[in-house]
Amino acid sequence: MGDAITFPDKLHRAIEEAGLLDQFDHRGQAQVDCPACGKEDGLRLTLHNGRAQCHGCGLDGPLMTYLREREQADIWAEEPCAPAEIIVFDPVRAQNAAARAASSAPLQKEEVTEAIIVEAKPKQRSGKVGERLIMTLLALLFLLAGLAAAGLSAFANYQAFSGSVSDPIQAQIWGWAGVIASVCSFGGFTFFWWHMSAGRHSEGIRALVFALAGAATSIAGTAMFMENNAASEAATRAQAVSSRAVIEAQIEDWSRQVRAIPAETRSVEGLEAYLRGVEAAGRTHQKPYRDAQNELGLAKRRDDLEVQIAEARTTLLGEGTIDVAVQAQRQNLPGWLFALMLEVFSSQGTSIAFVSLLLLYGRSQSEQIVQGPLEPMIV
Repeated sequence: MGDAITFPDKLHRAIEEAGLLDQFDHRGQAQVDCPACGKEDGLRLTLHNGRAQCHGCGLDGPLMTYLREREQADIWAEEPCAPAEIIVFDPVRAQNAAARAASSAPLQKEEVTEAIIVEAKPKQRSGKVGERLIMTLLALLFLLAGLAAAGLSAFANYQAFSGSVSDPIQAQIWGWAGVIASVCSFGGFTFFWWHMSAGRHSEGIRALVFALAGAATSIAGTAMFMENNAASEAATRAQAVSSRAVIEAQIEDWSRQVRAIPAETRSVEGLEAYLRGVEAAGRTHQKPYRDAQNELGLAKRRDDLEVQIAEARTTLLGEGTIDVAVQAQRQNLPGWLFALMLEVFSSQGTSIAFVSLLLLYGRSQSEQIVQGPLEPMIV
């Protein structure tokens, strides 16, 4: 038995020699009787992947092998004691199909003694090494960007969902549920491609629904996180505006008290030095000493008022900075749009990267090599 994988022109000649050329439709598919279970038109021949498959008994093998075995079966049918021809298919399906074939169509006067192993040589990949290297680097960059976006989305989801409940334990549970939703959103689209490319359409649809549910949850969590931050900033600004009038009134009152203190009042340092000198001279019983003590109290009161006025003015300057920040925040993208863009970067970036790496380094169905002794399928 030759190689199971050949060039299309050789496959075309084999189909023509087998008399099956007219049976293929515009999709490149044909239906013939299954040699394993005998189901009429049960075996589907597909050109685009070069496979022969029967969904009834599980028969699955290369199309070229089927054509060659079909040709050999026609030749051996003319000989009285020809050995049975064997095609090796998928191990799991072949085992079940072999049992069904043995129970429905037992061999007469022949015994299977050996399985012929089909070895398929991997076809050469198109493109140069440099092309693969460039695509690999781009895939890794997409993967890093997607994972970074997924991390931001997971953080936003955790903060949003954990803050939606007051109980600490429930907050942790809901927070990690948001992280799980972010993981499902970027992993589900890769599963969707994997199932659909293998023809498992029902599983692909399930994976797509799973991915879309995770994406919707992640978008909602990120948008909620940004809206909560915007609401917090608005509340801070409102509080600052409401307290601004009070602070200004306090500044005016403190300034009035400062103006009431005589301008000739000396500094605290000078008065304290004068009092120490009087105490050293032992003249604390005299009136100038008592006047200096009263003046020291006014000086200290003046210093305290000036410190309070300075702090209040600093607070007002800070409120002006908050106003500027709020005005700048209003010019940013809406929360839902930013959440949607972040989700697209996360889910599609990682999906594109994973699919590219699978296409670059994965093995397609036509490149699989059957290794070791397998259960034979009798034609």
